[in-house]
Amino acid sequence: MSIADPDLRRDLARAALTLAASTPWREVTLARLAQAGGRSLADLYPATLWEAVDCVEEAFDRAIADGAEKLTSDQTVRDRLFDLIMRRFEAMEPHRTAVIAMEQGLDRDPTLMAFAHQRHVRCARWVLALAGLEADGMTGQARAQGLAVIIGQARAAWRGDDAGDFAKTMASLDKNLRRAEEMFGRWAGFEAKLKTEERSAS
Repeated sequence: MSIADPDLRRDLARAALTLAASTPWREVTLARLAQAGGRSLADLYPATLWEAVDCVEEAFDRAIADGAEKLTSDQTVRDRLFDLIMRRFEAMEPHRTAVIAMEQGLDRDPTLMAFAHQRHVRCARWVLALAGLEADGMTGQARAQGLAVIIGQARAAWRGDDAGDFAKTMASLDKNLRRAEEMFGRWAGFEAKLKTEERSAS
């Protein structure tokens, strides 16, 4: 991440989504992004088109936290993960055309494609943290890697959904979260730990 200014990253994300909705991504340049974002080209130094995509993905990640306080201890961990990940797809949905156009552009660039899984891992770590699960250490890293694959599979399903439907997305997410229970360790153990921590904090 070469651009640290959060305001600039938000402007770059908005500009990327605006251009991708109306322009083939392969025709987008930093100069056009600067113009669309109301910035000078000098402001974007030393950004790249990859970073513009990263800013978009970061904005969707941040949207996951909206309403996260509504999660309750009555929910299973799997349900928490499901709800949190679906918030991301709900944030993406109004920008469906732009997101798919950007992905199609990335499909032609192996360098940019290589970063896709890394972004899914970052999203997974954030989801785990919001769900109250450890996202660090060897156990946390294993969970994040596994959940990143699930997020990637759900994203592939989302591309095939009818606009605003989410049927394929939810089916993929539910199926793979259930299958992953063994990979992450029994949810019940995590739930017991969370309930103990919540009682201690109250």
